[in-house]
Amino acid sequence: MLTESIDCERPGEWNQAMMDLGATVCLPNGAPLCEKCPARAFCAAYQNGMTDVLPVRAAKKPRRVEERTVFLLVRDGRLALRKRPAKGLLAGLWELPNVPGNLDEAGAAITLAQWGLTARTLTPVGAAKHIFSHVEWDMHGYLAAAEGENNEFLWADGAALQAAAIPSAFRYYFDTAVRWLAAQQGGTDHGTALL
Repeated sequence: MLTESIDCERPGEWNQAMMDLGATVCLPNGAPLCEKCPARAFCAAYQNGMTDVLPVRAAKKPRRVEERTVFLLVRDGRLALRKRPAKGLLAGLWELPNVPGNLDEAGAAITLAQWGLTARTLTPVGAAKHIFSHVEWDMHGYLAAAEGENNEFLWADGAALQAAAIPSAFRYYFDTAVRWLAAQQGGTDHGTALL
């Protein structure tokens, strides 16, 4: 009976109709509306009294947790931004430089050296969390008054920061850096600018 119902010239329309029924009649998150279903005559779940247990859903995978260290690198009144890879999570967006792991100050200084930078000051700026559908970032950050060159980074001034598409995952750190830069323009000390 099912094969007689499918138009072999347009099987995609049949598939779409079945998906629409699944979403609006079978109700994946509620009781099915079988009495309204035009497919109940050939529905195996309905015929066998199993509409309350079918379909069997796979258990939801736990979200992967990744620790990251985020760097707020400031040089000459500009903030370092880095372009993310063209593929993958947050593809092609600008980000604050970051690395996997929860680095202590010594590890942060080593990372800066690997980037060709040194820090006149290196100040922890707290923790933040961002949850994506499949991964959670637990982040810790450092603000560094940086010296040195790194062609991987864009040293963005106020106009460039406003124009850049910064993912919300970095919002806490981005806002912290912008406040710090604004305080520096007003002559505020590093330590008090972070409070």
